[in-house]
Amino acid sequence: MNRNHINLLVCLDALLTERSVTRAAQKLEMSQPGMSNALSRLRQLTGDPLLVRTPQGFRLTERSEALTEKVRASLALVDEIFGNEAPLDPQQAAGSVTIAAPDSVGISLMPALVGALAATAPQVKLDIRLPDAERLRDWLVEGECDMAVGHYPDLASDLRCTELFTQSLSCIRSRRAQAAGPLELQDYLEATHVVFGSPFSPRSTMGTTVEEALGALGHSRRRMVRVSSLPPIAHIVAASTHLATLPSWMAMHYAAFLPIEVHPLPFDVQPVRCRMVWHDRTHRLGLQAFVREQVRAVAQALADPASPTPGSLLRDGVLR
Repeated sequence: MNRNHINLLVCLDALLTERSVTRAAQKLEMSQPGMSNALSRLRQLTGDPLLVRTPQGFRLTERSEALTEKVRASLALVDEIFGNEAPLDPQQAAGSVTIAAPDSVGISLMPALVGALAATAPQVKLDIRLPDAERLRDWLVEGECDMAVGHYPDLASDLRCTELFTQSLSCIRSRRAQAAGPLELQDYLEATHVVFGSPFSPRSTMGTTVEEALGALGHSRRRMVRVSSLPPIAHIVAASTHLATLPSWMAMHYAAFLPIEVHPLPFDVQPVRCRMVWHDRTHRLGLQAFVREQVRAVAQALADPASPTPGSLLRDGVLR
């Protein structure tokens, strides 16, 4: 296989994934005519149209459906063979890394990571997206993301992971609410709650942890509002009688400028563990390994008492 064939294989993977010449070209930062030429060449080599236009858009042919997994496996093998040909020079390294991370990690960890990469690997592009915990393995295997950072309690056995820190949880309540004093379990159960649900699932892994702890006591929360992003939750609570459960550091962060109170949860919940997760597909790639080391370094730096908020809230490996 010569270099041109490898380039065509990369184009084929993008076309099969995106099912669109335009989106495939954007994904690989190519011109649309360049991607159209690649598709024409691929059609000649395979003897198959590969993509067929329909009223609903392009669809894959039977041949291209059958080729999808073979193409991804071939590219993974190429990456494994050539991924570490020479030591990585971060200043000269170029490429894109996609990280799936929830808002809590995006706010606490990603600003420092972006700063670290800007200083050490200025040509590396970082794409941050919300995760789908139920399809995390598929995403990592298929290349929808290169790594994930967050609370993932149930991981497939073939995924690699490292622990970064744990996050304690707290409850927030508006200062304008009529209730005053400590938050009791009965208060928590009788109140209505704002909860987080991602675009992919109505319940987050953090929410599942809370529900399981309550369920063990024979209780559940009364959900009134569900949002697909964490930051609006505190603002909604501040303007209503709803409660919400957030990572403690985030609750204290919003309490600094919103009229909300922060209370310990009136029942026992294990702190949620933040992990970095990846697959063998990217394990040996120099750029990926470098970014993973940067993530570890940023997480460790948050434990430094001199680090700024929210880093100053991380003590003994717990983001409080």
